[in-house]
Amino acid sequence: MDSMQIVRMGLEEYYEDLTRALDGLTREERRFQPGPEAHHIDFAVWHMARVEDTWVQRFARGVEPVWARDGWEGRVGILATEGGYGYSAEQVRDLPRFDLSDIIEYYESVRTETFAYLESLTESDLDHAPSRDRPGYTIGRMFSHLIVEQAQHTGQVAYLRGLQRGLDR
Repeated sequence: MDSMQIVRMGLEEYYEDLTRALDGLTREERRFQPGPEAHHIDFAVWHMARVEDTWVQRFARGVEPVWARDGWEGRVGILATEGGYGYSAEQVRDLPRFDLSDIIEYYESVRTETFAYLESLTESDLDHAPSRDRPGYTIGRMFSHLIVEQAQHTGQVAYLRGLQRGLDR
């Protein structure tokens, strides 16, 4: 097994967990915030998709993210420059409401691009640092960070679900 297979397995595993955590949730459950400074599931899922898109497309490949390229701004009503990083509690609360199926469709488009990019890499490519703004931040480090961050957000989604429905419901 090579490094790219391990990265792919990590990406697949957290996405499967995310899909399970989202299964059957209502719009109201997806917008539940346990406190005024907390985020909701819709925010987390949208942010996760945008993070993967931005890291892989803009940072690693140096191309336009899928969000902008495929016109998701117009479909969902959130600017292409937005990704959720550094959002205030008010911005999270006021995130435009969207159909989860749209975000999942976007996320799956991002994932297709991510896997195509991953399959194009060699082991030595993982040591490449593509950005002058982040010297030493390599493609391998980016994938490691991506898996950890996305797994954390997946856990948050599962926790928010559990707060509302209880264990395994």
